[in-house]
Amino acid sequence: MRSPSPVTSAFVTPSVSLSSTVIPSLISGKTSKYFARKKLSAVKDEPDTASTENEKKPVAVATTKPKKEDQVVERTQSFAPQRNADKNIPIHTLIVGTHPSITSLAKGKSFAHPQNAFWWIAGDCLGFRRSVGISPSTGKYYKITEYVLEGEDKVIPYEEQMEVFTSKGFALWDILQSCKRKGSLDNDIKDEIPNAIQEFCDENQTIQRIIMANGMKQCSFFNKHFGQWWLDGELIPGKNELSQKTFKKWSKKTNGFENKNGKRQIEVYCMPGVSPAAASVSYEKKREAFQCFCYGPGLADHERLKTSPTIKSDEV
Repeated sequence: MRSPSPVTSAFVTPSVSLSSTVIPSLISGKTSKYFARKKLSAVKDEPDTASTENEKKPVAVATTKPKKEDQVVERTQSFAPQRNADKNIPIHTLIVGTHPSITSLAKGKSFAHPQNAFWWIAGDCLGFRRSVGISPSTGKYYKITEYVLEGEDKVIPYEEQMEVFTSKGFALWDILQSCKRKGSLDNDIKDEIPNAIQEFCDENQTIQRIIMANGMKQCSFFNKHFGQWWLDGELIPGKNELSQKTFKKWSKKTNGFENKNGKRQIEVYCMPGVSPAAASVSYEKKREAFQCFCYGPGLADHERLKTSPTIKSDEV
């Protein structure tokens, strides 16, 4: 019996022909190593079905930020009303903000943002300067300082500014006692609770005007929470165009702001906002409005009240 061909027995299987198979031993050693590596690579690339099925897949961890409405916003409280410690100084003008900003709450001071126009305007009208006005981050003067009237020699601390302000019969407070707000904009205020503005005015019968220092959005909160005060005929819009426009809706409901009971009618003024965000109105125009409708009349009332404990409505 003849023995099988060495080539056939070593390299040919019944199902594979030589014409379609490359025989490693008949080619160079480098080629043999190449096929060895190729085979090993193929084995490594084959999926291990058993281990894949049994292996636990990693759990995806959510990295998305919480939605704005889901973020917790803390309720903040306003300051107490600021008036002179000498109760013998009658109040004629109550100036109100909406609610203290983040900066004001952090510093414990009203209108504390360095570029808020409130104390710059008050200083120009009452004879002091809020600060030198140099930015600590840039070392340059704030733009607003180009328009202030008082020089750097008139700079006084915040506490003294408040003393000058209240000693002239002005008082300072906020419309909202507490609220939830992300940031410092009035548009973001939610769940607000008002301060007892009407009660404060009832306790101080010499108050002739309420000044809204933050513009029309602030006035919407006043309308919302003090509507009955309007309906009682104890309020009347201020003389400026912005006030007439903002509080016009109460005219029909009160028969043209009729004084029903002969009581004092307090003028309510909507003023251009003192916030840095209210940049559409220049500092000079803001100061002019406050001088004309707030500080000018207020200082005149202060002088009259020195000799008379009350002010008649027809004198306003």
